[in-house]
Amino acid sequence: MQLEVHVNGALNAGLTPSEIVEALLQAVVYCGVPRAVNATLIAKKVFAERNLLPVRSTPAG
Repeated sequence: MQLEVHVNGALNAGLTPSEIVEALLQAVVYCGVPRAVNATLIAKKVFAERNLLPVRSTPAG
């Protein structure tokens, strides 16, 4: 799936899982809750494949 490729690419570029989840949360406003939830589930699958679960939030700043 296309989003899996983009999530993997974001991780390869140095983004953290928390940063990716935050970006997906911002997408709720633009694409709606059902699509954002589906995107989050796809990201979770990628995180699991890379042994990055559980995702922990990082302090701001």
